[in-house]
Amino acid sequence: MASLRILVVEDNDSLLEILCEMLASLGYQTVAAASGEEALEHLRAGSFSVLLADINLPGMSGIDLATMAIEMTPAIKIIFSSGFGYLVSERLDFDFVLLNKPYYIHELAHAIRSSVKQMSEQ
Repeated sequence: MASLRILVVEDNDSLLEILCEMLASLGYQTVAAASGEEALEHLRAGSFSVLLADINLPGMSGIDLATMAIEMTPAIKIIFSSGFGYLVSERLDFDFVLLNKPYYIHELAHAIRSSVKQMSEQ
């Protein structure tokens, strides 16, 4: 799991930095993006196993970003991070893991493990 590459998308700079540090402490490789548009550039340039995205991003939403990420890389796993994720959780036609803000590092680790488990079962 240490070789897992995670694209982290969060418009709050402090939270983005903390998330990347938390994921690095768990042994994951991370790439940070502050917007959906920036994340798309990273998706085009490299491969990622997991997309960890806030749902409410300026401009392109995390949901739109996830939809495009899946079109580009069908095997990518999606984790949404949001305080309002329950509002959309039943309206999406792809699998994802939802992290309700605020959350702790053990919840983040569990979400990653759940995504990786989905990967190995397919």
